[in-house]
Amino acid sequence: MQVRLALAGLALFATIVAGCDGDDGSVAAAPGSAIARETTVAGGTTSATAEASVPAATPAGVVSPGAGTAGAACSLGPMAAFPSGRASEGAISSGEQERTFVLYVPSSYDGTRETALVLNFHGLGSNGAEQQFYSGLVPVAEREGFLVASPDGVNRAWLITPGVNDITFTRDLVAALAEFACVDLDRVYATGISNGGFMSAALACFAGDLVAAVAPVAGMTAPGSLCGEPVPFIEFHGTDDRVVPYEPGIVAPTGGSFAGVPALMEAWAEFNGCEGEPREEPVGESVVFREYAGCEAPTGHYVVKGGGHTWPGAVAVERLGATTQEISATEIAWAFFEANPRE
Repeated sequence: MQVRLALAGLALFATIVAGCDGDDGSVAAAPGSAIARETTVAGGTTSATAEASVPAATPAGVVSPGAGTAGAACSLGPMAAFPSGRASEGAISSGEQERTFVLYVPSSYDGTRETALVLNFHGLGSNGAEQQFYSGLVPVAEREGFLVASPDGVNRAWLITPGVNDITFTRDLVAALAEFACVDLDRVYATGISNGGFMSAALACFAGDLVAAVAPVAGMTAPGSLCGEPVPFIEFHGTDDRVVPYEPGIVAPTGGSFAGVPALMEAWAEFNGCEGEPREEPVGESVVFREYAGCEAPTGHYVVKGGGHTWPGAVAVERLGATTQEISATEIAWAFFEANPRE
C-alpha cells in the first residue's frame, strides 16, 4: 500500500456539512512523485510544500488492534511529511483506488509515545477538510495530544457508492497510518456527522475489532446479525432534524427509510447487552442525556430538543436548523473515547 503526503491547511468553507457541492481542491500526483505547491495552513500563512512518498504500509490484516500493540513506527520519531502542529493531506491505495484524507498531528507528537487516533467522517456532499473544521476536533486534538484523520468519501459519500467498500478502506487507512505514525491501536475511535454518522456506526458493527468506541452525530445505522462484539456507543441527535429525522421517516438526500433514533438506540442498547429503560439526565435547558444501564459496553444518546441536522457546539448553519451551544459534541465525544480504550 503506497502513501503520498502533502502539507495542507484548514480553511473556512462556505459549505461545511452534508449537502455541499464543489471541488475539494486536491492535487493528484502519480505515486512516488513530488509536487511543490503553495498551500494555506491553519494560521492563514502560506508556505511551499512538496509531496513525498513513503514505504508501502503493512496490509490491514497485519495490524493487531486489541492486542496491546502500537503502530510499527513508534521508534521513528517525528514525521517529516506530516509535521507536528499541522494539518496535512495524504492518500493511500485501497480497493484499486486512490483514497485521500486529512491528518492533524498535535504539536506534542514526537513519534515515540503511543497516540490515540480519531477517525472523523464527513457528511454527504462534504469532504474531510470541511469536516475537520466543522467538527472542531483540531483544537481538542492539539490540547489533548491525539491524531485526527478526516477521510474523503468516494463521490463525497460513505457506504452508498457501488463497488466501494468503505469498511475495508478504513481498515487500510488505519494500517497505513500505523506504519508511519505511532498509533495506539487500542485507542482508535470514530465519529462523523450525517452520512459520516452512519459510517462511524457501521464501523461499530463491522469493524468493532478496529474501533474501540464510536460517537456518531445526526445519523446512525442499526446493528445487525453480522456485527461483532459490543462497542461503546453514544449518539447526538436533534429532534427537529429535517435531513435524518429523529422519529421514523425518510432520509432527505437519499429517500431511504429511517427507523428513528429511539428505535435505533434501543437496538444498540440490546446489542451492547444493556438492561431496562434508559436513565434521563438533563445536561442543559434543551439537552437530555439518555444513558442505558447494565451494559457490556457503555451506551447512550444526547437528545437535543429543537436541534437541527447539526453538530452540537459547532458554528451555526441556519439552513440545517438550530445548533445548540449548551453542549459540545466534540468535547463529550473525546471524553467518552478517553474513558473507553480497548481493554
